[in-house]
Amino acid sequence: MKTPFLNRKSKGFTLIELLVVIAIILTLAGIAMTVVNGVMEKSKVTTARSDCNGLQTAVENYMLDNGRVPVAWSSREMTKQAHKDGQYYVTTAVDDDSRIMSILTNYMDRADEDRKLNPKKTAYFNTTTTDVEGAPGLFFESRGRVGLMDPWESPYYIILNANPDDRTPRVQVGSRMVTKNVAVYSTGKDKQGSTADGHINNPELTEDNVTSW
Repeated sequence: MKTPFLNRKSKGFTLIELLVVIAIILTLAGIAMTVVNGVMEKSKVTTARSDCNGLQTAVENYMLDNGRVPVAWSSREMTKQAHKDGQYYVTTAVDDDSRIMSILTNYMDRADEDRKLNPKKTAYFNTTTTDVEGAPGLFFESRGRVGLMDPWESPYYIILNANPDDRTPRVQVGSRMVTKNVAVYSTGKDKQGSTADGHINNPELTEDNVTSW
């Protein structure tokens, strides 16, 4: 009796073949994930740069309209907050006592005394909003406070010229002199390299910083 001919095509994959296929799939998945992560990171950098430039423009427009920096500090507090022999101020885009984001977005309660700091009721700044405090984007609290976090969930740093009437606009960011009345930056993915952590002049920690200049 003849042994029936077995068509090789009808056989299943061997264990080695399956392992090879799985290895190829995992390699392709790893490559795809790397590409996706790279695209997402570039998107975050683009968002951060847009926010930095938007904040800079908002502050400059506010200064043009009101002839002062958009902060709620008293004269004494402004003197106390001034850095580098009174040349500039440093604050963040998370509402503290400076109220800078409330002023720039015109988000203040009617009874808020600081409403007079935006007499034209102009919303100088707007961007993507979030309902989660501390998440990336613009967050509006019910108490009239506003915060803006970068895509890596850190605050933006804002440096303001304390003397905006000077003929030569300038602010100092660490050892760098920026010839503008305002400079804005994000500490980027590593969340390091700011005036707050003292590493603003460390090139290794500021390499991924995103700036408005």
